[in-house]
Amino acid sequence: MNFPTFIITLLILVGLVLPNFSFAQDVVQPPETIEEAKEVGLGILSRLPEAIKDIWQNQIWPIWSNMWNWVKDIWQDSVGPWVEVWWQKFLDFLDKEPVNVKEEFQKEKTEMQKDTWERFKDLFK
Repeated sequence: MNFPTFIITLLILVGLVLPNFSFAQDVVQPPETIEEAKEVGLGILSRLPEAIKDIWQNQIWPIWSNMWNWVKDIWQDSVGPWVEVWWQKFLDFLDKEPVNVKEEFQKEKTEMQKDTWERFKDLFK
């Protein structure tokens, strides 16, 4: 028996056997009265906060903290120093202002004030 025939035969057997396992499960009977439904609902609601707390503390939080530590280590080892250098260059670039801009601004400001005062005086002539 060659390999592809073996795989196909195995898949057929698994496909025929696995659905039968669902018949071995216990079937939960739905509640017949409203009182039974209320009891089932309250039972589920009373256990829900504890189940969520357990899932959060024992499954979700450890995974997220491990992922955070992994990303933080990669950042500090490889990407962080490179970004810090470029970030510092960017901040230095933003802090530098040419001196000429301030001087030019003052000159324009005084010229505009003079022009405005002369225009104001011309109104009363």
